[in-house]
Amino acid sequence: MNLLLRTRFVLALCAIVMLAACGRATLPVLPYPAVQSSSLLSQYVLALRAMEKRQIAYPDEPLWLRDEGGRSVDTVLNADNAAMIFYGLAQAGLGSEKVTNEVLNSLPPILQRYETAFERSQGKWYQDEYVETIGIQLAMLTVLQPKLSNVLPGPERMIYRGASKAVPPPAFDNAQQLLQFYKASQTDAKNSILAKARELTGSERLKPAAKDRLQAILARYS
Repeated sequence: MNLLLRTRFVLALCAIVMLAACGRATLPVLPYPAVQSSSLLSQYVLALRAMEKRQIAYPDEPLWLRDEGGRSVDTVLNADNAAMIFYGLAQAGLGSEKVTNEVLNSLPPILQRYETAFERSQGKWYQDEYVETIGIQLAMLTVLQPKLSNVLPGPERMIYRGASKAVPPPAFDNAQQLLQFYKASQTDAKNSILAKARELTGSERLKPAAKDRLQAILARYS
């Protein structure tokens, strides 16, 4: 009888563990802890607003990572930071729907500017920044799938509160298309980004350090 009870207990425990694992299966394993602090989320949002303000004022001069005056860029335009923030937003109780919408609507114009700057230079400049934008998009599509469908894009969401002028029309239009691309078919969007990234790693466009970083990102989200 004791043996039978122990067997049932073990089977029940295994079932609980499997159910818990299935519940977490939608999120890939991070090599670092997810953000659990609202203060860290606030820091990210403030950095995002500062970066947005700077790029609205100088749309043709995106800031560089790890450059003087680019602290907000180092915070926002980092795929690891963004992934942790997305994980936090995906968890109940961390970040309101308003904050989530602000993050998801503010990022596309910024990502689009760096992609444009990278392509305009034929891949010679903004390599590190462009690689990080790929990681951010993959993290967004992986972690925030349900929330992306509910985000409400609009011109008023892409205007910095303290700025006198809005996002320039071309950047705004491209950002709207990027956000709609995310929402239309998230699986297709992710596969398209992965395919483009794999092609890039097989080319000679990236320097070794940027290529290594991109390969690490692909290994995480493939």
